[in-house]
This record gives sequence, C-alpha cells and structure tokens, in this order.
Amino acid sequence: MRGGGASKIRPATGIAVSATPEAIEEAQAQVLRKDRAQRAAWANKTFEEFERSVFKESFPGGKYIVNGDVAFADRKQLQEFFETRIKQEPPQTRPGQLIVAGVGGDKIWNNTQKKQISYCVSTTFGARHPSVVTAMQGATGAWSQVADVAFVYVASQNATCTASNANVVFDVNPVNVHGQYLARAFFPNEPRAGRNVLIDESAFQLDPAGKLTLVGILRHELGHSLGWRHEHTRPESGTCFEDNDWKPLTSYDRFSVMHYPQCNGGGDWSLTLTNFDKNGAACVYGKAPGFVADPTICLTPPLSGPSACGPQTQAFNDQRVAKGEEKMHGPFTVSPGSRFEVKMVGDGTAPGDPDLYVRFDQPPQRVTGGFACRPYLSGPEESCALDVPAGQTRAFVMMHGYAAGAYDLIVTFTAGQ
Repeated sequence: MRGGGASKIRPATGIAVSATPEAIEEAQAQVLRKDRAQRAAWANKTFEEFERSVFKESFPGGKYIVNGDVAFADRKQLQEFFETRIKQEPPQTRPGQLIVAGVGGDKIWNNTQKKQISYCVSTTFGARHPSVVTAMQGATGAWSQVADVAFVYVASQNATCTASNANVVFDVNPVNVHGQYLARAFFPNEPRAGRNVLIDESAFQLDPAGKLTLVGILRHELGHSLGWRHEHTRPESGTCFEDNDWKPLTSYDRFSVMHYPQCNGGGDWSLTLTNFDKNGAACVYGKAPGFVADPTICLTPPLSGPSACGPQTQAFNDQRVAKGEEKMHGPFTVSPGSRFEVKMVGDGTAPGDPDLYVRFDQPPQRVTGGFACRPYLSGPEESCALDVPAGQTRAFVMMHGYAAGAYDLIVTFTAGQ
C-alpha cells in the first residue's frame, strides 16, 4: 500500500461522485487522456531510463515497486510492463468489478494451496511483534470468514522467518523504505523467495485518532496475496490508473478494500471488506462455512471440484529451444477439476532462459496474452500448478526461447475419461 514517500497518502477530497453511467464515461475518458499523456512523455525514452525512475528495494532480493505497492520481482517483468503498458496503448476494456490479477490467466491459489497458506511473523519486529501477529490474525480472518481459504500462522518458524524459509508459504518482515510504501505483499504465482509481506516503519507511525490502522493495511495487502488487484485499476475510478491487467468478478464497487480512498473512492481509510469484496472472494475460492453468498453478485462461476482419479507423470528430458522459437508439448487429455502441474528445470551448465506457458483447450498465444500460467522469470527454473477449469479437457504446454534454452520438463496430470 502506498506510503508517504514520493506520493504521500491523503484522504479523498471534494464531493464524492456517484458511479452513474455519465460519471463512468467521463472517468474513462479522463483515464484515457492521462494514460496517453504518460505514454507520450515516454515515447522517445528507453527502458533503462524508466527503470532508473522506478523505486527498487535496496536489500537482497528487493523488488521494483510500481503503482504504490505492486511489486515486480524480475527486471524482465518490469521491462514487459514498460513495453506493453507505458510505451503502447493497452487494449480497451469493459467496466470491471473486484479484480483478479493476471494477463491471460488468473493469479490465484489452486484448490490445495488455498487451504494451506501458512506464514510466520519475524521476531525482528521486536517489541512490535505481538501487535503485528494480532493485526495479521485480524486481516487473515477477514478473508477466511467469507472465502474457503485458510491462512495458517506457524509461530514455531518466527525465529527463522525469512524469504528462504521453505516451511511456510510466506514470511512477514519489517523493512525501512522511508515511506515508499506502508506495506507491500505478493501475488500467488510468485516463487517462494518473492512471497513476503513487508511492513515499513511508516506503518507504525499512523495517526492514532485516524481510521487508517495496521490491520486495515494488512487486509488490503492480503487481498493482493489472494490475487486481487487494486480496485482503482479499472477505468471507472478515474484517478490512480495503473494498467488493464484485470478480470471482473463483481459489479463496480467504489468502496472496496482494494480501492485507495484518495482515488475517487467512496470509502475511507478503515479499509474494511464490503459486500462486493466478500462475495467476490467467495466466488473465486468458494464460500467459507457459514457465509451466505449473494448469488446475484458473482459474475464468474466457481472453480470445479477435484477429480477422484489418480495423477500420472510424463517427463521430457534434454529439451532445447532456440531464441525466439516456440516449442509445443502436448496436448494432454485432462479431467476437469483435477490438478495440472508442470515443472521446468535447467539442463546442463548453460541452460539459458526458456519461458514456460500453459493454457487449457487451445495452444498458448504469447503475443496476445492467451495463457493460463506464465511465470516469466529470468533463467530456466519455472513451474505452474493449476486446477483444470470446468468444461476443459485438454492442456497445452509451450516453451518460448526468451534466450536459447536447455531444459527438462515434468508434467503431472489426471487423464480425462
């Protein structure tokens, strides 16, 4: 979440504007004008110039931070953002709702992962440790009370709570980035080293009489960890526009916990879950026991249940892909609701940089963003673990040579009937 660095947080000012069709149309036009002006300013500039303008965390493994608290772990990902969202005009989108991150495929936990989202809270918080634990429990509870997800606090890992601790899904640690953000989190598709919730010193210096609290900040950040983008990514919010990397889930909700209040939001800094937030989360992950979902809100069908059939494995060893080449594996006949997993590792001493793409029903389309999973990391170590959507019976795996690559591939899946 955006802090007090280059862009200080501020409450909404002026008279709140209702999300009427006329207001939405004007906001979309405003965003388009601002977006085009931004691209024009960068038209004759290089990625290297853009990279220098972006804040990057200075510690080992530090990420590039854009849009206040959205982190890119890899320079390759930042360059793609620059080339497709800054230098080029993104495709026009329809009005959106609570937003799942992802181009070509949703960034969400699969049916197994969502019940085992374990975390630790580093003892390096010192005297603040109990308050951080309490705030995390309050924030995780807000989401798990409405969606069928389970955040699991593993106190036994607190003493070794670092990004290299493989006994938990993510770690919670203090940082001091001088207010560049209050806190930042991660998206579900990131590798373990990038799955951290980092809380800046500025998050402990909030106005005690104000509505902004640590638990509210963490509700927002854990929304990212479940896959939600900022509510104001959509054109309707008018200001604080980011990009068009979103998928709608619920009808437009300008009070969402994922909407910055200063970005034409009608909410306030308490950052609580709205009815749309609750139902949108239940729509994606299934509803939590006891939560009564509103069937009129969810616009996307829930994920299918797991298959009772057992998995099988196919290995593809000593594979090669040239720079710029696209190489297909499959298709694999799969069972809807089952797990489809692909793991790529480098082969030899100079494995290069092959990229992994997965898509259901038809081959991945790299240029147009047609894929369900694409880690897009530097080097050959990439993996995808997806639930096969309802109605889909084929899975396609594609390798693209970002640079020439040598790799081994292991595909695990449950065959369809």
